[in-house]
Amino acid sequence: MMRMLLAMTSRNLKIFLKDKANIFFSLLCPLIVLVLYILFLGQVQEDGINEALASLGVASGADGAVRAFCDSWMIAGALSSACITVPLCACGVMVQDRRRGIVNDLKASPVPGWLAPASYFLSVAAAGLVLCAGVLVLAFGWLALSGSWCMSAADVFGVLGTTVLSVLSSTALLVFVVGFIRTEGAFTGVNVILGTVTGFLIGAYMPLSMFPAGVRYFSAFIPGSHSAGLFRNFIMGGALDELAALSSPEFAQSLAGQFSFELDFFGRSVSMGAMAAVVAGAAVLFAALTVLVRLLPPKRRIKQFAEEQK
Repeated sequence: MMRMLLAMTSRNLKIFLKDKANIFFSLLCPLIVLVLYILFLGQVQEDGINEALASLGVASGADGAVRAFCDSWMIAGALSSACITVPLCACGVMVQDRRRGIVNDLKASPVPGWLAPASYFLSVAAAGLVLCAGVLVLAFGWLALSGSWCMSAADVFGVLGTTVLSVLSSTALLVFVVGFIRTEGAFTGVNVILGTVTGFLIGAYMPLSMFPAGVRYFSAFIPGSHSAGLFRNFIMGGALDELAALSSPEFAQSLAGQFSFELDFFGRSVSMGAMAAVVAGAAVLFAALTVLVRLLPPKRRIKQFAEEQK
């Protein structure tokens, strides 16, 4: 049975990886973050922080720390968005199989009912981990080559753990949602909408502090926003400590608030532990919902079973 599960998972993963256009669009959101940062966001952020430091009397010696802080913000946004968009695009195999009737063939074949949903989940998670690992290597390389590396060994392990947890959480949520989509046209629409708004809602394009309170509160209900918060704390924490040493702890605390190190949940700050709990809880919740919706027998079979027991 495990061999069959691995074979189906490998088959789904190969179908996704063979579609180069799908891979490109799955990484489009991180690419947009990078392009926006290079074109104008990076310079705008650096200028704003330098002006704030100049008002505190820190006129020199902070350029490297400021650049590291801004580069780290961009990397955190790219990673957090990739952990959502890659699993989303990988879910397209589910919709293709449903349109081609492969799902019905699997239901008619002598295989357990849990095998196909489990293979989809594993293949989507595997695709997310593989491509996000590639993004992670490029991100670490960027920080190291640009002189913006401020992470400790603990931070690196924190980023790795957050990547795995974020991919699993996004996979559970998206497999559950895409399971209700029947046509490729509808999936394309969902993909475009989510791919467009994801970067805004999790604060990848610009800090959440720049949005109205209603948007910030809504973002706090999105597991991806909590993943982004974890990435910011691990990737940007070292650069923030350097800025605190150059200026003051109060300035660093204000900067952390502006760049959403902690999420705003109706006026209350969400700590790192709470963010990790939300991401893990979302993974468990939507995995359980998928089991309930996809694997339990339909109502007609439940009614028939109940009648047989009488």
